[in-house]
Amino acid sequence: MGLILLLLALIVALVALAVILTASAGLGLATAAASRRLPLRARITLLLTLAAAPAAALVSTLDVAAVWQLAAWALPFLTTVASGAAWLAFEAHRRRAPRLPKPAWPVHHAPAAGR
Repeated sequence: MGLILLLLALIVALVALAVILTASAGLGLATAAASRRLPLRARITLLLTLAAAPAAALVSTLDVAAVWQLAAWALPFLTTVASGAAWLAFEAHRRRAPRLPKPAWPVHHAPAAGR
């Protein structure tokens, strides 16, 4: 009976962790996508601020033991920042000019000689 309860507690903890990390990633993506008109420095500051607030609220709400507080704070914070930074990098990649411009006129290759 004890092993079953231990496995059940582990499954509940993993599901809760998945929900928290999914919500954190969604927050990072939404923040980066909604702040499109702001300058990059303001977007990064906003992303870091909005990443720290829910992480701190999670630690205080769940009343996490002192040993686990840093991990409980860092995991949602880093997930939010990573997803927001990935969106910002994706936008920067789309805005960048292509490395090799497309030719203005199609290239015509002469047929091979002797065939």
